[in-house]
Amino acid sequence: MAGYVCFGALGFVLLFLLSTASGAEVKNLKKIIDHLQKTYGVKDQYALGINVLDKYCTSDDEPDKNFLSQDKAEQVENGMKCRNHIYNGKELVGARPKQSEGYNIHSEYLLLRGSDPSPMQKLLNKRENGCTVFFTLNSPCVKTCSTPTGRHSIISALDMFKNHKGPKAFVFKHIWHNDEGKTEWKDNILEIEKRIPVYRCDNSGCVHCVTNKVVNTRCVGSKHF
Repeated sequence: MAGYVCFGALGFVLLFLLSTASGAEVKNLKKIIDHLQKTYGVKDQYALGINVLDKYCTSDDEPDKNFLSQDKAEQVENGMKCRNHIYNGKELVGARPKQSEGYNIHSEYLLLRGSDPSPMQKLLNKRENGCTVFFTLNSPCVKTCSTPTGRHSIISALDMFKNHKGPKAFVFKHIWHNDEGKTEWKDNILEIEKRIPVYRCDNSGCVHCVTNKVVNTRCVGSKHF
């Protein structure tokens, strides 16, 4: 019996360590997303990444006055308006799409792949156990960003989150209108989930897009004919 108890305790410890390594849940995700949109949101497409103390994500509390206090709204807005369309801050990075030689460089790409190391990677390096949330107003499009084999895909860049030990989430609000109900978008959600838990957070709340390898229809949408 004693041997059984020891094995059970060891098993519990191993499960705890595995859970910690894979990243805990962001318990107040909707409140964090609401704060990000209210404080830093702009009219059209944009993306934000944060890496804060994990205490801000492990309870259901509202973010307090110290949450992202070093990244002022005006500074972030000005950074996303500058020549590079990127803001690099203390605990937050942000970007808006950028026109370059006739091409539209997407905001997600700018934060995840736009340089080496990328703005998001540099932010993760600052605090390896922090709570990190990557938010994009519109879901990463199938044509350019979210198809793994695409030249400008962000999928491989999301590998940076695999070993991040703190709470983490990849979040979008709207499904990109061209991708509503597409099988390709459904498949790409699964690719994101392999690297970081993916959620859709809109006015009705947040939903985890994948459960037991099944994609929630709220995250895929339906085709419009």
